Amino acid sequence: MMIRQLLCVFILLSVLLLLLPAGAEESGIDTSEGGRQKRNIPNWALTSDDFFGWVEELRKHAGYEHIEDLARTFWAHFPSADRLGYGTHEPEE
Repeated sequence: MMIRQLLCVFILLSVLLLLLPAGAEESGIDTSEGGRQKRNIPNWALTSDDFFGWVEELRKHAGYEHIEDLARTFWAHFPSADRLGYGTHEPEE
């Protein structure tokens, strides 16, 4: 009797799992001109160590006023930042 109940539960769960992907259809959504259009993912092929690539990308988007902040943020994450003058300085007396 116990084996029969386990078999019924297994079959029921298998059928439910097989029907689960069927609910993911998008047949009700209209993607024509009135519906929502699929957007392209932007190509950010720049790596974290490509500083000049990021500067050029920022210039493309007309972010000239943010370039100095970008430079400070970029160089603050590297050990060489202390030698470049972006670290904290002692006040001059």
